[in-house]
Amino acid sequence: MILMLAGIESTVTAQRIGNRPDSLRKRVPMNPALQGKFVKKEPIDYSKLNQDSLIKIKMVELAMANSSIDILDANIRIAETDLTQAKSSWLSSVSLGANINEFVIQGSPGASLFPKYNLGVAIPFDIVARTKRNRKVGEENVYINQKIKEGKVQSLKTEILIRYESYKEKKEQVRLQKISMDNDYQAYLSAQKDFADGNMLLDVMNKIYQNYVGEQAKLVTREKDYNVAVLQLEEYIGVPVDDAIQAALQIK
Repeated sequence: MILMLAGIESTVTAQRIGNRPDSLRKRVPMNPALQGKFVKKEPIDYSKLNQDSLIKIKMVELAMANSSIDILDANIRIAETDLTQAKSSWLSSVSLGANINEFVIQGSPGASLFPKYNLGVAIPFDIVARTKRNRKVGEENVYINQKIKEGKVQSLKTEILIRYESYKEKKEQVRLQKISMDNDYQAYLSAQKDFADGNMLLDVMNKIYQNYVGEQAKLVTREKDYNVAVLQLEEYIGVPVDDAIQAALQIK
């Protein structure tokens, strides 16, 4: 009995699986991102960095550890696994077949007139196109997930550095506002003395006092903005800002 194949399959007598068509042996060109063509970064020489640069590095490091980047890494690993399976998907489409001549089984004298057995390999006509498509889809999925991660990392880095700059700005504004308020306070104390000595009118002293009160109000606003900046920064790094700064300064 000869192996019968139906539909789009064909029979190749006694063909070995190892003898795949040349088109299957050729690798489909991969995206550059999949070929490891990334610029190799040189190790950072922390001894040459100033304190602010060290703090920025630490802030980004903490933000990455406190984010969902690990989920994106898992998606990349899943896509890479799918790609590996896609490369060997042609194996599931190839089937082997064999049968023994019925005359041999029955011991008939006519058995010598026919082949004792038949071997066959069934290969779908679209196996090449299907394998190339599956591999291409797998490669693109890996590429897409890698690009998603790269975009997320860059966005996160930009966001954390913006928040750190805002934190520094608000902190400096509080410091400067305290200096301004102290100056107005000293002016108010001097005005009180001049008024007591009869060297200053009451309305002039009151104006100096109002300036001092106005500087106090500004300080309240500056401190509020600073506290908000601290909270926004800590939301990303997951630890107190002061602890992160101390850890950064210990890198050297």
